[in-house]
Amino acid sequence: MSNQLYDSSIFQEIKKQQQELTSYRRRIHSQPEIDFETSNTVQAIKEFLNAKNIFSVDTEVSRGSLIAVIDGNRPGPTIALRADIDALPLQDASTNAWKSQITERCHACGHDGHQTWLLAAADYLHSHNDFPGRVVCIFQAAEESVSGAKSVVESGIFQKYDIQEVYGAHNEPFLDLGSIGFKIGALMASADYFKISLFGKGTHGARPHLGIDTFPAVTEIYQALQTIVSRNVDPLESIVLSVCSVVSGNGTSYNIIPAKSEMVGTVRTFSPAVRDFAEKRLHEIVKGISYAHNLDFEVSYNRLTGPVINDKECTEFAVKTAEELLGKENVLPALSPTMISEDFSEYEEVVPGTMFLIGVRDKEHTQPLHHPSYDFNDKVIPLAAAFFIELTVKRLAYLATKEDKTGRN
Repeated sequence: MSNQLYDSSIFQEIKKQQQELTSYRRRIHSQPEIDFETSNTVQAIKEFLNAKNIFSVDTEVSRGSLIAVIDGNRPGPTIALRADIDALPLQDASTNAWKSQITERCHACGHDGHQTWLLAAADYLHSHNDFPGRVVCIFQAAEESVSGAKSVVESGIFQKYDIQEVYGAHNEPFLDLGSIGFKIGALMASADYFKISLFGKGTHGARPHLGIDTFPAVTEIYQALQTIVSRNVDPLESIVLSVCSVVSGNGTSYNIIPAKSEMVGTVRTFSPAVRDFAEKRLHEIVKGISYAHNLDFEVSYNRLTGPVINDKECTEFAVKTAEELLGKENVLPALSPTMISEDFSEYEEVVPGTMFLIGVRDKEHTQPLHHPSYDFNDKVIPLAAAFFIELTVKRLAYLATKEDKTGRN
């Protein structure tokens, strides 16, 4: 096993701060905040940065988010590093002393750890700024609602700071601690939300002929929607369409045929063309079956975020850096894509970039993401921070050299 990263002065310096970083992470874990309501978390991030003499901080860039700007000691390109900071609306079922103190709020996706490793990286880059250009650290709210990144992009910071590339990572309990996984191209799927409302006529359960029952249409629509995947889309394409909730009436009456039914679900894919088709076909199916059953209907279809499509050059550079530092045995260069979604995609629609997965699994950390007993593995913080630093400094140097050769101003 290669020990180049672990033997580096970067790793060793951050390792000395393990206790401070762990304490910060666990404090955030105990006081989780969700969606855009992350003001206390943002204040904690700002206080940490200020304590490290990092004062180029903007808390107004986007609601619930914060950016910190780290300048190198000479002009050059700009790279953005992103960490999400929000928690989940979930009850913490762990038995840790630092478990959530807020009902139905839990850092069950590790965003408390993500912000911690980026804070460690920002601290080091600020105090060792022998690199060209600038690093913009994005501490982003509302990833779980896949709306925070869009808000950051709309703030205009990519244009303001002339950001050329963006990098981000997520902890992954399915990968061993000490490993990092990458994927050129599609890593995560797009996320769309749909709501189908059917309006009939309520009646007594003993007199269905006097009403207009929505249930037959619900079952037909459910079955027909599955044919989008099985019969309408090329089998070589990836698409998931799931109806995740069906609600009719008050849910308790045994003798009332309700006048209204609602179906809620999600569509996931990697292909823009398949995404367009699925939306169009869903509308056609609902319209046709509703008319056949003499029902009125409404369809709400919202595109939440696009697929995470990692840039080839950025990803290959990150893979090479990881292999040099960790050894090829600890690097997975071609992860399988997942139908889970991530709004990091919003950044990659603006500039090239890559998102990668950092392993956290050991015998004490085996729970999957979003499990109520999940807890972030603090042992990964120095590794993740050190890798971000190495990747950032190497990439800035490469881009600066490239600019010198092409004459970019």
